[in-house]
Amino acid sequence: MRTTSPVTTSPMRTSPVKTIATTALAAVLAVGLTACGGGDDTDARASESAGPSASASESSEAPAEDGVTVDITIGADGKVTPQGDRVEVKVGQEVTLRISARADEEIHVHSDPEHTYEVEAGDTVSKSFTLDTPGQVAVEAHHADATIAQLVVRP
Repeated sequence: MRTTSPVTTSPMRTSPVKTIATTALAAVLAVGLTACGGGDDTDARASESAGPSASASESSEAPAEDGVTVDITIGADGKVTPQGDRVEVKVGQEVTLRISARADEEIHVHSDPEHTYEVEAGDTVSKSFTLDTPGQVAVEAHHADATIAQLVVRP
């Protein structure tokens, strides 16, 4: 008759690479969840932001020939289009948001400094700015809780 010894298991060990990857993922998620908090402290958040910087110049004029235009539509039901578009932009290139609103909305550009544009139902406006630092910049609709576009800023 054969006897067998009981099987013993040792506790699972996590590799240092897996630990670092998990920690990095948690940090990215935490930043993503807090990046767009509510409130009217736009100026305070702008001074703390580490995202790509934008020039202080804004205008309501038509975009320059070599600029990039993002057409934004806010429907009467509050639905915003586009959602999640990736838009390639060069450092220093003018970006124009052309907004047509059938409902009130707050458009927020997560650059440094940040830009916030309040639009009311019936408004059709164009807002322009430039970005001075490579990186990614989210353009969001706060009432709709939607990301309109990710501006991918390249040198």
